[in-house]
Amino acid sequence: MRLFWGAVAGLVLTTAVAAQSPTLTITLQSNIPRVRSTGLLADGKFVGLMRSGFPRRLHYRLELSKVRASWFDQFQREVSWDAVARNDPLADDFVLIRQGGNVSRFATPEELSAALDIPYVVTLRPSSTSGGGGRYYFVARLEVTTLNDTDLQELSRWLSGDVGPVVSGEGNFGEALARGAQRVLVRLAGLPRQRLEARSPTIRIDGR
Repeated sequence: MRLFWGAVAGLVLTTAVAAQSPTLTITLQSNIPRVRSTGLLADGKFVGLMRSGFPRRLHYRLELSKVRASWFDQFQREVSWDAVARNDPLADDFVLIRQGGNVSRFATPEELSAALDIPYVVTLRPSSTSGGGGRYYFVARLEVTTLNDTDLQELSRWLSGDVGPVVSGEGNFGEALARGAQRVLVRLAGLPRQRLEARSPTIRIDGR
């Protein structure tokens, strides 16, 4: 199972964010899915939130299921990954942190939007216990949420491979309660969230 960020050398960044609704799509090339989100910054709402100090977390999940003639389809396996987009007021630019610790900076929201539009190519095959070949399909989900400062620090460390005190159990209980209260306040503030979903066409995968 491998995950690649579909960067293309010499990519020409767009100069304007297209006026479109946010969408999530799956395209297949040789049965390998390409997951692409577009228009996430189209209405300017999330750009304004980032400039106000609210980073955005993008949590992607891709599932593979096998079509069954009766009852429910059979879940095979899944892969998930994250990215964080934020504004750096000191440098007056935007920062995109991808899983693995890759950090990119963009001078304008339009450049950040173009980077978010680049698809992820995910190698995801049926499990060895699935019974060989058959008809399969992929379902992709994207949830975009708001982070507070502590969430951003912890998630940034995790994206870079550092589990941090929350995962290791070394964090202070009082601090954990405070972080929980911050998350509740963020949700109660009515800050927008995005949930997008897409399904691929059904494909046939031969048994190995």
